Amino acid sequence: MSINLIKEVIEQHFDIDIKKNTRKRQYVEARGIYFYLTRQYTRMSLSAIGKTMGRDHSTVLYFVRQVPDWLSFDLQLKKDYDTINERIQDAIHANPDEFKTAVTIEGFYETQYKRLKELTKQINQDQLVLDDNN
Repeated sequence: MSINLIKEVIEQHFDIDIKKNTRKRQYVEARGIYFYLTRQYTRMSLSAIGKTMGRDHSTVLYFVRQVPDWLSFDLQLKKDYDTINERIQDAIHANPDEFKTAVTIEGFYETQYKRLKELTKQINQDQLVLDDNN
């Protein structure tokens, strides 16, 4: 859900399909913002983020490193970024649990691991209670 939200907000803002395979500046900047924000707001690996757009991890890494520089020099891009980021922040505050829902296999396993860890902790506490009663 979270990466879809980020993608939708960016596509609506720029009125383009960021997955389109072109090197036009508007598309490159929009994809860069997508990679940068996805890296900020999710726990996805660079490779997983790249796969969402048909790119590899090195492309994502390049944009994650470049976007902050772009924002410091291009005032219009900075305004666009701030608007997009604000809309994403509003969505997170409106429904934080929905935003955190895992959309990748990595996220699924992470969620399952946390659940298993909590169950193990609860079982250990129940064992202590049983041992204390005997």
